[in-house]
Amino acid sequence: MAQVPSASKSKIEVKANDLADRIEDKVNTAGTATSGDVQADLEALRRDIASLTQTVASFGSGKIRQAGETSQEYIDSARERFMNAEEDIEAYVRAKPLQSLAMAAGVGYVLALLSRR
Repeated sequence: MAQVPSASKSKIEVKANDLADRIEDKVNTAGTATSGDVQADLEALRRDIASLTQTVASFGSGKIRQAGETSQEYIDSARERFMNAEEDIEAYVRAKPLQSLAMAAGVGYVLALLSRR
């Protein structure tokens, strides 16, 4: 699993810590604040929360995109391995047709025995 990039993580942490510090400052000075100060503080808090939400959302969409790219790489790798195995089997059958036929018959016989049970 991919690690969280430290630059993105620290950016989110900085915004969250800044927001927490502002809230703490406002709580500490709440006794001396006027109605206009409270309104301005609330508006600033709304902007900060919106900014933090946007940062977290962009981080999440980046992770989703990265997961999609990683899964596509795994699919491509599996497809390539399957094609290589298919080519190897085909080459083996062409090189040793009688032995391949005997092995296929043996596998079929064993599967028939197992399916009867």
